[in-house]
Amino acid sequence: MNAVLAPSVAGPPLATDQGWRARLELGFAQRGERTVMVRNRSFGPLRVQRPFHPAPGECQVYVLHPPGGLVAGDRLDLHIDAGADARLLLTTPGAGRVYRGGEAQRPQTFAVHIRVAAGAHCEWLPQENILFDGAWAENSVRVDLEPGAHYTGWEITCLGRPAAGETFTRGRLDQRLWLWRDAQPLLGERTRIDGGAALLTAPWGLAGRPVFGSLVTTLRHPGAIEHLRALLASTMSGDLLAAVTELPELLIVRARAGCATRLRGLFVTLWQELRRLQYATEPATPRIWAT
Repeated sequence: MNAVLAPSVAGPPLATDQGWRARLELGFAQRGERTVMVRNRSFGPLRVQRPFHPAPGECQVYVLHPPGGLVAGDRLDLHIDAGADARLLLTTPGAGRVYRGGEAQRPQTFAVHIRVAAGAHCEWLPQENILFDGAWAENSVRVDLEPGAHYTGWEITCLGRPAAGETFTRGRLDQRLWLWRDAQPLLGERTRIDGGAALLTAPWGLAGRPVFGSLVTTLRHPGAIEHLRALLASTMSGDLLAAVTELPELLIVRARAGCATRLRGLFVTLWQELRRLQYATEPATPRIWAT
């Protein structure tokens, strides 16, 4: 897989009677000792400003959605190509919002497709998505890995707005995650939550904790799962619960919490530990996470 050199192209939002459409295509390649962005093509309100290079060989990009939230019928499509040996981290500058008013015929959709070439490591680490009461969200992430490629990603979802006393009594979340290696599936998950469902409050479900998330990584340093379990044991308290699972090519951490700040903080700590174990260097944390 080779990234294609192309200029930045921006077009107007694609408006239809079903909502706004936006699409962003990004390509990255290794040039000498530096990962550079070689493709940046956007249509509608989904774009990046410029890449950052906080550490040798690494590229960081902030994916921007200027409207700040999705309404009924909106659709965002993000396509990322990581060329051979590239090192890149993509995140968002703030929480995403899915406003009330969606329905089965006009869902609010965010689809991410990531392709990672041999020797590359791509990280998709967005800040949390907040689903307002009455939202109808469809989110999907598909990652295609070549042999020798690595991926680390997380998804954090907040149902309702706990700080405002709002719960998720209406609406729906349909969330999907697929990871493939050389056309063979590594992981396939689908989460569907209906507003007001017993899952939100039952002990076998979220038990009244409106924030949940999963962190997935292909990094498999010897002893990594023991490190993560020890870290979780020292971090969990109160309404923050988490567990780690080991699969043949993956480590998966699943967590639930009473607020997004605590869960996001846990995932950042775990990501930092994974980076230290794999590369024996201190990770360059995106500055936007501290604002």
